[in-house]
Amino acid sequence: MVGKCFVAITAIVIAAASPAAYEWENIGPSSKIGGRMISAGYLRGKVVLLDRRDYGLPENAAAIRQLQSIWVSYKTKPFVVIGSHHGESSREKVEENLKTIGVTYPVYDDVRLSKPDATEQELEIMQAAWDKTEPSIIVVDSTLRRKLYSGRDERSAQGVIGSALMAVSTPPGPKQYQFLLDWEIPNLPGRAFIRLKEYRERFPKEAAKFDAEFERMRSDNEIKRLAKLVELSRLVKDRDRSSKKSARITPEILEKAIEKYIDLKQSDNPNIAQEAKNAIADIKWSEATLPKK
Repeated sequence: MVGKCFVAITAIVIAAASPAAYEWENIGPSSKIGGRMISAGYLRGKVVLLDRRDYGLPENAAAIRQLQSIWVSYKTKPFVVIGSHHGESSREKVEENLKTIGVTYPVYDDVRLSKPDATEQELEIMQAAWDKTEPSIIVVDSTLRRKLYSGRDERSAQGVIGSALMAVSTPPGPKQYQFLLDWEIPNLPGRAFIRLKEYRERFPKEAAKFDAEFERMRSDNEIKRLAKLVELSRLVKDRDRSSKKSARITPEILEKAIEKYIDLKQSDNPNIAQEAKNAIADIKWSEATLPKK
């Protein structure tokens, strides 16, 4: 069943995805209302739920609690919830409501989802939809190129997220490897190097078409170090306490790792720099949940 879910989700993405990814507007210090600070670059490689509603209205409290529950359920996965406050409530009222409900996912003022290659007609439709005051939820796949859900039902969105995350974590077949690598090699080189090694082990014949890319990445010291950082961020973020390897992780170990790899954030390659920032952000975020030893 898991394999079927991966194939189904990936088939939809391959059939309908366009080359350009979605872009996120108004994610910055000036528009942040509550929760942790994130960047548009941090969303790369993650399933994203964008919830757009008036975060100060009492009648929206039940839906916001449900979204908080979804966030708690999946926050150790490659997943992000973004709250987009769109309404008449003041920032003070929204902040008070977030504190009362106990919202821990990031909430920004009027975050917008756009697509660079949208036609004039598509832009008009998007703007018309944005002008509406009704709450809306959008779920975007981990390549940020495909809407997996657009509607108003939190539980339906949760089902889509569960399937999408299952697809991300399921060992893919040759076609899925190729689709993911075509996007990850230019955008997430650390993850791509890890995935390419897996592909070569599982399907050496099919993976031969990536031999040149693999040799290029293997000879790049920054990419090899980045891959180790990404592996650590995945281990600590999606840790299994029954695993001896993950059980040995301590805040002290993570602090040393951050110090060891932090120079990658200044790489001349913007994709390496961005992925390093993302991985370190994940490590810092997870570090606070580990017991001190």
